[in-house]
Amino acid sequence: MRGLQEPQSKRYWAPAFETAPRATLRAIQEEKLVAMIPYLYDQSPFYRAKFRAAKLRPADFKSLDDLLKFPITTKQEMTADVQAHRPWGTYTPIDDRIWRDSGWMVFSTSGTTATPRPFRYTQLDRELWAVTSARSMYAMGIRAGDLGLTCTTYNPHVFFWSVHYGWNLMRVGIVPGGVPTERRVMMIDLYRPTVIAATPSYALHLANAMREAGLDPASSSIKRLVCAGEPASGIAATRRRIEQTWNADFHDVYGCTEAVPAGWAFTCEHALKVDPVSTHVPEDLQIWETVDPRTFEPVAKGGRGLTVVTNLNSEGSPQLRFLIGDYTVLDYHRCACGRTLARAHGGFVGRADDMLNVRGLTLFPTAIEEIVRGFDVLGDEFQIVLETEGVMDMLTIVAETREHIAGTEADELRVRLTAEVSRRCELRPRVEFVPAGTLPKTEFKAKRVLDRRQTL
Repeated sequence: MRGLQEPQSKRYWAPAFETAPRATLRAIQEEKLVAMIPYLYDQSPFYRAKFRAAKLRPADFKSLDDLLKFPITTKQEMTADVQAHRPWGTYTPIDDRIWRDSGWMVFSTSGTTATPRPFRYTQLDRELWAVTSARSMYAMGIRAGDLGLTCTTYNPHVFFWSVHYGWNLMRVGIVPGGVPTERRVMMIDLYRPTVIAATPSYALHLANAMREAGLDPASSSIKRLVCAGEPASGIAATRRRIEQTWNADFHDVYGCTEAVPAGWAFTCEHALKVDPVSTHVPEDLQIWETVDPRTFEPVAKGGRGLTVVTNLNSEGSPQLRFLIGDYTVLDYHRCACGRTLARAHGGFVGRADDMLNVRGLTLFPTAIEEIVRGFDVLGDEFQIVLETEGVMDMLTIVAETREHIAGTEADELRVRLTAEVSRRCELRPRVEFVPAGTLPKTEFKAKRVLDRRQTL
C-alpha cells in the first residue's frame, strides 16, 4: 500500500486490492493479521494485558477464524488506560523513543464526556494515510486537476487532514478555507474550486451564506462535496437536500480517530445512483465485523449490528477488534462499480452511544433528522431538546424555518411535523419554530441533542 503513490488504472487507484476476489481479500487480511499481532503484543502494554487476561498468545492466531478468540476492545477501556498512564496511555505501540524518532502528529478524541484519548501517529502513518485517502476520493471521481476547498481551521481533526494529504498525493490543488464563512464564500466565487470538504451541516450553512451574498450555490463551480463527521449518506432527505442545494454529487466517508489512517469507508460513484446508498469498507486494510449490541457476539451475515474494526495498516494505531459502535448491515456482494470490498448497506445510521431513550422508546437523532429534512419549508438547522415534566420525558423539536411563518400556516406545519414524527417514531413531540439563523452553526460535528432531563 505504501508504494501506491499514483492510480493504477482509470477507474481504480489500486485495482489489485479493490477488485480482488473474496478469497484473495481474506488471504491478505490473514497475512497482515498474523504479522500485526506480535507487534501489538510486544509494543503495547494495554493489549498485552488483554492477551494475558484472555489466556492468549500471538502464536494462537493463525487465521481469521482465530480473531474471534480475542475480546472486543472498547473506548471505556482506553479511557481507563489513559487515566492510569497519563498522558498517552499504553494502548498504542508508540513509546517516547519511537515518537522522538518518527513522530508526525497527535490526534485525540474530543474528551467532552470522558478523558481525551490521544493517538501518536508517525511519519509512516502520514504516508499510508495519504494513499488510503487518495484511493477513497479517486473512487468518488475526484481527479488531478480538480481544485479543493477545505472548510476547516486545521484543528487536529482526522477527516480534514486525511483530505489534505490525500489531495496532495492526487495532485489536487488546495484552497485552505480559513475563517470566517464569508471568506469561504468569496473563495468559491473567485477561485472556482470544484470540490468542497466539510461536515454535512456546514455544507448547508455555507450554501445559505452564499445566498445571503447574492450567489447561487447550485450555479457555482462545485461539482462534488466530500463530507464526514455526521451521518449523512444514509439519511436520504439530508443527502437529497445537499445534492439539490449545490447541484453536485454528495459523497461521505466514515471512520474514527482510533482507526482512520488505515482507510475510510467511502461512497463510490455508483452509490449516488441507488437508494439506500452503500458505503465501501477497505477490507484489505482492515477487518470489519458487526456484533450484537448486548452480547458482542458476531451477528449473522446480513444482520444488523454494531461496527467493530481491526486495523491492519497503521504503525501508530493497529487496533484489535475495536468497537466503533455504529449500527449497520454489511453486504459482501460485488458492487456495480466493480469493487469487491464489502459495503455498509444504507451507510452508518448512528452510534449506540447516541441512541435516545424517551418514555421507554429508543430512537436515533438521525430518525428525527430524516423527517425534518423532508420538509422543504424548514431550514437546515434543528435541535432535539429533552426535558423532564413531572415524571414524564418531553421531547421538543426546535426547527428553523426558511421564511417567516405564523398563525394558521405555522399551526398547520406543526400538526404535519408532529404527525410524521408520531407515525415514524411512535412518539409525540412538542414542536417549536424559530427564524432562520437562530440556532448555532457548527463547523465540525453538529450537537443537536440537548438533554436537560433530571436524573436521580
